[in-house]
Formats: sequence, C-alpha cells, structure tokens
Amino acid sequence: MKTTKKSPLYNMKPEILFKDYFDTFVQPTPRYAVKSKNGWHSRKKNVCDKVIQAHLDQKYTVGVLGRWYPEYAILDMDDVAPKKVDDIRSQLSLDETNSMLCSSESLDSYHLLIKPAYKGKPPTLKTLQNTLGPFVKQNEIELYPQKNRVIRLPFGKNQNCLDDVYAGLKTWKEMGYWFHKLDDFELGSVKDQQAELDLKFPKATLEPCNFYSEGKELMEQGLQRPSSRHEAQFKIIYYLWRNNVSQDETQRSIWYWINNRHNGFSKDIVKYPKQVKSEIIFQTQHVYSKYDRAFVYPDKTHNNFNGYITKPDLEDIIELCDASMPRMRFLFNAIKYAYPRRYRSFINVHTDNLIQWGSSRTYQKYLNEFDERGILKRGGSYLSGKFSKSLSYNWNFKQDSKAVLYQGRAIETFEDTVKLLFMQQDFKDLLSKAGAQKRNRNKIVRAIYSGIRWEQMHKHI
Repeated sequence: MKTTKKSPLYNMKPEILFKDYFDTFVQPTPRYAVKSKNGWHSRKKNVCDKVIQAHLDQKYTVGVLGRWYPEYAILDMDDVAPKKVDDIRSQLSLDETNSMLCSSESLDSYHLLIKPAYKGKPPTLKTLQNTLGPFVKQNEIELYPQKNRVIRLPFGKNQNCLDDVYAGLKTWKEMGYWFHKLDDFELGSVKDQQAELDLKFPKATLEPCNFYSEGKELMEQGLQRPSSRHEAQFKIIYYLWRNNVSQDETQRSIWYWINNRHNGFSKDIVKYPKQVKSEIIFQTQHVYSKYDRAFVYPDKTHNNFNGYITKPDLEDIIELCDASMPRMRFLFNAIKYAYPRRYRSFINVHTDNLIQWGSSRTYQKYLNEFDERGILKRGGSYLSGKFSKSLSYNWNFKQDSKAVLYQGRAIETFEDTVKLLFMQQDFKDLLSKAGAQKRNRNKIVRAIYSGIRWEQMHKHI
C-alpha cells in the first residue's frame, strides 16, 4: 500500500509542518468558530497558532472562512449513502489521484477534498463557487470554503481518510503530505458551469515596497495625520490583499478601521460616512480587480503557483548547465515551478510554460538533454493543446524555509534571483567554476547586472 512508504515529512521540523498546514488551510481573519457539545460558537477575532494546534491535537474542532484565493475546496455531503459519494466523484472524474475522501462528524457524512484550479491558474473564491455552484445545487450538497460561513478545518477530530490508498494515515502530518501529492482539479471541466470570459488586461505591477509595511502599521496604529485617509485606506487594502483576505472582508475591515481608529484625523467619517463607505468599496474593487485580471496574486498564492527556489539550487543549476545562459534559465524555471508541487509523482507542465522558459524552438531540446542526464524524466501522459508529457524530477529539494523571497514573495526570474543572491564577482566565480570561458562569462555577467536582455547582447556581440 502506497501510504506505508516513509514520506519526506519525517525529516521536517514540526514547526515547518505546522506552518505548511496553516498556510494551506487557515484564513486567520477576521473570525473563526469553535465547536463544543453545545454547537458552534463564533470568536470575533483572528485565530492564533494555539487554537489551530488544538484542532490538530483533536481537543476541539475549529472552523474558518475562505481566502480570496483558496488552496483547497471541500464538497460537503451530509446524510448520504456511499453510492451517492461514488456518483459525485464519477460525475466530476475524481479519484484518489485528485481528491481525498474523509469522514465527517456525523454518520453517513463526508468531506471530499480537492485542489482547485481554473484554466491552469489559481481560482478566486468567487470563481470556485461560480463554477461548481450549479453542480452542488443540483446534487444537493454544499461547497466550501465560503466567505461568510465557516467550515471545519481538515484532519481534525473524527476526520479520517476513507480511500483505501490513504486508510493507513493516522496523523494530520501524514494526511497533509498526501494532500499535497494530489493533482489539481480543473474547474473548467465541470459541466453547466458559469464560465468566465478569457479577457486580456494590461499587466499590473505591485505597489512600491513601502506600501506593504506602511499598510500593516496603519492597520495596527490607526490614522496618523490629517488629510491622509484616502491614501491610508489604499495602503491597508493593499496590505490585506497581499495577505489573501477576501474582498468583502477587506471592505468590512477598512470600514471598521476608519470608524474606530481615525484618531481624530478624519472629519469626513463624522460628516460624510456614506461617502467614505462608497470610497472604500470603490478602492477595494479597484485593487482586487486590477490584480485579478492581470493574474498577479497575493504572496502565498504567488509563491505556491509560480514556485520558488533556494540558493543551493541556483548554485547547482549553474554547475549542471555548464554556465549556459539559456539552459540555466530553463532549468531554473523548471525547478522553481516544481517546488510547491514536488510531492507529486509526476508534474504536468503547460506547454506555454515550457516555451516561456526556453522558446518554441529549444524547449524540446532542453527537455531531451535534462532527460538524458536524469534530472527531468518525461512520463507518458499527454493532453493535446494543454500539457506536455508529465515530468518527474530527480532533484535534491530543500526545505521551504530556505526559499529565496523578497518581502515575502518569490523572485520571478533567473536574472533577478542572481542579482539578489550574489555580488557580481561571486557570480562570475561560479560561472568560472562551471567552465565558462572568459568572453562568454563576461557577456552573461554584463547581461544580468547591466539589465540588458541576454538575447539582445548575444545578437550584437
């Protein structure tokens, strides 16, 4: 049975495993609920680590709200026969590879966990509800997480894995590890869904670096000076968006904040409260829609979708690629993409990604080279127009705590990661060690540290 295999989680520190669980399932704001013998009781405050640990230790049950970008979904089936559970899974083409069936508290009740994606990208909570909404209504089941109703967190009391392949799992640590091995469930495959239009919008960039820290400080300390309300609200909205708080909750939080922490610096909230509320709604919609349409995600969603990498990985990549710039860039992106998906046996990679990492002319060549060297192994699955052959990785993945982040976000490109990690001479030494000749070494260093695109320099020098 596959669950008897000792997983990498046994080599991970307990605090790292807890953080991974928290980052995957827990929306800490603005409230949570605890279930006792007398039913659910709401706690109108942020949930803390101690409460979540109590849930995992099965002392009591904790429920939370949904994030703006949820990393999991639960099909909640109460008082149903096992045959209906099987029918639900069959209709959605769900099995043990892309879903995990768990018991719920009541007899004949189940939670079916999935990892949702929409057209290969992270879905918002609204997209999740829109795409699966008609299906769950037709089948008289419920879908979580939701923005206003809590759902019990996975892997707590009376929540056992029921699939044969997962039946041997006993702890939340084991269950969490195997949950991460699940393939994504494509919401776009659901029948009768309310499909979203494929619209293209201008690229959006993040706000200046200080906006995040200033938003956090303003949230905690309140308004600091006169005639600054509008700017302060914007910075707090940006701070909450970066933390994956839902749009509705952000609006409520800002409204509560300006009413209770204006510190006497805002006359508008006293004289024109309706106008202030309208401005808050407009500002929040602007921030959330701008980033959603440009596929720019909150920090944790950004890291878990686009991937991340560590400094030792980069050093290995330079050596393995013999300091070839195109190959270093390709392998960098392949490893970076794999990190949040590394527990899966095979990782499906969209062809568009492979082309972006290399080019339409070179990506097959690089795949063949890395396949021959045993770094990337291509599998047999193939979906025309969507995925290349799936990849398995022979790589010494490091712990998430060693990921290269800048202000909580993974760096996008090979070039920017190099500049963040290495002084110019240190990088040049790594290239020399990897066998780069002086002329080529200087070209690579100049391209990265001067900001000139490698393709331009390679063409003209």
